[in-house]
Amino acid sequence: RAHLTLAGVSADGLRLRLVDDDGVEHTLDVDARLRDAVRTVRARTGQQETPMDSALRPRDIQARIRAGETPEAVAEAARTSAERLMPFAQPVLAERAHVAARAPRSSAPRRAREGAGPARTLGEAVTTQLRAHHVAPDTVAWDAWRRDDGRWALTAGFSAGARTGVARFAFDVPGNYVVAENDEARWLVGDLAAEPTAETAP
Repeated sequence: RAHLTLAGVSADGLRLRLVDDDGVEHTLDVDARLRDAVRTVRARTGQQETPMDSALRPRDIQARIRAGETPEAVAEAARTSAERLMPFAQPVLAERAHVAARAPRSSAPRRAREGAGPARTLGEAVTTQLRAHHVAPDTVAWDAWRRDDGRWALTAGFSAGARTGVARFAFDVPGNYVVAENDEARWLVGDLAAEPTAETAP
């Protein structure tokens, strides 16, 4: 039996977006039967549709978390506790986790020295680079949040000996590709040009 987590609502507002434990996305029509089921659950559990005591509206809470803030930071701004805003934050956190889990399967830029070589995924590029430095790929801490331009910001925290940092990528979800945005990202996919030495520096 699959366990599904709410990841958000479709753009037209007619379907719920659900993600299973393997990161596969499913949809559920928001129809009269679903609304009736929700009302029944609320009636049985005594849940009331009352607004949360907060300086921020639920929509604002979700927008800030989708933009990369932590529940703790948003709770402080809302003058409430992180626990009280989690019912609103959890679907957005699940959406962010789903995007971060999907990103390694996206297309990564080819190494400059490979020319028109075969395409590779971000996960393949990162795995190759880290294993070359005797680091397990599953030690990377991935995170994602929505940017103002519609793309997703993707970060990868890593530690590989003397090289430790946070790689930043822009993730185009519809196009399913990433673009490295700092040297840590270029290093993590094995495409950072060698720094000039004293002999070669101009």
